[in-house]
Amino acid sequence: MIGCSCATCRSEDPRDRRTNASLLIETAGRCILIDCGRDFRQQALRENLRRVDGLFLTHTHFDHIAGIDDLRVFTHSRQAPIPVYGMEAHLSYLKNTIYHYMFDGALQKGGGVTRLELLPVQEDIEVEGLLFEPLVIHHGNMPIYGYRFGRCAYLSDVSAIPEGTMARLTDLDVLIVDALRFRPSPTHFTIREALEVVERARPKRTLFTHMCHDVLHAEVQRGLASPDSGYFSPHHVELAWDGMRIDC
Repeated sequence: MIGCSCATCRSEDPRDRRTNASLLIETAGRCILIDCGRDFRQQALRENLRRVDGLFLTHTHFDHIAGIDDLRVFTHSRQAPIPVYGMEAHLSYLKNTIYHYMFDGALQKGGGVTRLELLPVQEDIEVEGLLFEPLVIHHGNMPIYGYRFGRCAYLSDVSAIPEGTMARLTDLDVLIVDALRFRPSPTHFTIREALEVVERARPKRTLFTHMCHDVLHAEVQRGLASPDSGYFSPHHVELAWDGMRIDC
């Protein structure tokens, strides 16, 4: 965090150096993003990303969409727009308010812009051979999307899960879920609230994401494995970290 000297911000553990939450799915030689925040350029350079074949959006907060302008290099190399999937209201806001210049030829007289194909989704959709299911969750008072793909689910920026969505979180190999901190938040799960979801869903493996600087990686990871910590989990629960790779 800018201007902060807390233990996490001073930590030399690379797992405590967190950029905006997002996910890259590699399948059959294709690369699909879930969210593209303001740190996307840094993340793409770090991972030597060479292609983006699709983008799923959870919502349109800045830390989840502000990297879209940097996708232009991929639309140039693929010589085609990148399909962007999400809630219709979110995509409309993206087009008409945040990135209106990408869609208004009268405003663009030179240089390049990211070319996007906006595709609202409400039901399951197959992308690059992988079936994605949009899952309605709540980010404070705002309905947003999480996504299930295969036996994995990604729920970022969530403070409540409707029962209909909870029913879709069964039989998971991997659950990636928001766990901001221990203190209550009106818009995110606390670590203990996220653990309640794990107890109900019982995935084989859980990764917590979107942690803030209140969370010191090594310390909290030890607590998740310690019966004396007050937030012990008997399930396989880990804190995610930037650049983490898993097979799913």
